[in-house]
Amino acid sequence: MVNMDYPGPGWGCSAVEGCMSDEAKRLAVRGYCRGVEGELTAWKATLYDVMVGFMDLKDSDRGKLLDTVTEIKALVRDIEAKTAQLESECPLEGVQAASKDLEDKIGLVRVHYTKALEVMGAGSFGG
Repeated sequence: MVNMDYPGPGWGCSAVEGCMSDEAKRLAVRGYCRGVEGELTAWKATLYDVMVGFMDLKDSDRGKLLDTVTEIKALVRDIEAKTAQLESECPLEGVQAASKDLEDKIGLVRVHYTKALEVMGAGSFGG
């Protein structure tokens, strides 16, 4: 289960801009991306339980969660795409803006996960 108190992946070289060389910046960006991927993998495992639970709900309860589940799926896809882009392009400038966007999206996943718990009940899956 995801640690809801985990602050997210950290940076090396004082948020990349403090790295002494471009190679150190690239390594810091790659390390950050691996951290995001690790966190996203943990979320996917937790969210899988939400999806299974969602399918087991009565139609009326499923209707309450449809928007939440749709938003979670979209956020996960967006996080995957942005992480892959960040890692493949490995920009040396402007990384903090990209990381802020990713962290905001992970925060939204947490919000929607909490909404799902309210409808499904924490005891329904890993809670």
